[in-house]
Amino acid sequence: MPDDGLYVTSWTPPEPRGLPGLRAAMARYMSSQHAIDHSARTVAMGKGALFPAGRTAVQAAQILCRNEHQRLADATLYYVAADMTELAVAAGESLPDFHLEPEDVPSPTGFVVFAEPIGSYVASDADPPERIPIVAASWGPFTAAHLPRGGVWVTHYAPTDFPAIERMALQRTGRPMREHERVRLRAGTGPLTWDNETVLGYGGDLEASFTPGDSHIGAEDAIAPWIQTLRATWLLMAQPKILEVEDLPQDRAAARRARRDGLPSGPVRLLHLRRATRDQGAPDGEGAARAYTCRWMVRGHWRQQWYPTRGVHRPLWINPHLKGPDDKPLRTGDTVHILDR
Repeated sequence: MPDDGLYVTSWTPPEPRGLPGLRAAMARYMSSQHAIDHSARTVAMGKGALFPAGRTAVQAAQILCRNEHQRLADATLYYVAADMTELAVAAGESLPDFHLEPEDVPSPTGFVVFAEPIGSYVASDADPPERIPIVAASWGPFTAAHLPRGGVWVTHYAPTDFPAIERMALQRTGRPMREHERVRLRAGTGPLTWDNETVLGYGGDLEASFTPGDSHIGAEDAIAPWIQTLRATWLLMAQPKILEVEDLPQDRAAARRARRDGLPSGPVRLLHLRRATRDQGAPDGEGAARAYTCRWMVRGHWRQQWYPTRGVHRPLWINPHLKGPDDKPLRTGDTVHILDR
């Protein structure tokens, strides 16, 4: 997160086993009148990136909230640990172009929470301006006339800034909120705030041209780096040499609450980096016929890998690794950058 002196909405991630409760709270909120009213105001102000055409603001808000509730209710739950989040952001900012296919998405619907923000932007309309972190996303199937093969709707979430809401209440009423008012505020407001949304069409291009740090320096409506982080996370899930996926079952009380609320009681999929070894990530047999006079460190990078069973190329992440014979001296200095095609 850039240290630019701006106020930053704080983010305290839940424990991985707390994700079912967070999902339940957001699903309940999306069914509330408060969520519909808030979405209607957003649509009326023209701030939403995507909303149903030919509808009033209230009608569009009802559709948006109903669809988001369904995505959350159907979602497989994912929690991305801090080390994996760091890799996903870096990998996303260098992710090469590829045509997204249904097989690239780990589940038809999903709700993912990141232990660290995957991006941020400066809300210039706030007084004073503040930095808003992006910390979670949901996704689900999407169909539209301009997407002949369909696609994926993605909703990006920021933490709800309860202290800022209390400050605005203080300015409006001239007194701090009382404890019962704070309790009611948190009970009637989602712990996350729907920040923006986008659609990824199957078979379509999403040209990427980012540099490290772009996830935090874009304009207020620049969501592409966040999408790249999510797409990188999806791809990395298919690389067991890079990450480990641990299924955390819901405890009995959480499972009972989920069934009572009509929500799945399946496990939380915890994603974290596999314990690295020195040569992990180096392509098998790479450089076998070459003679090197030194060793050097290769930065992590994407390699376009051919998958004959699918008939497609897909980016494959190669971890940072030492290259060169073990008996040669280590060259210190600039890291070597590689782009495999």
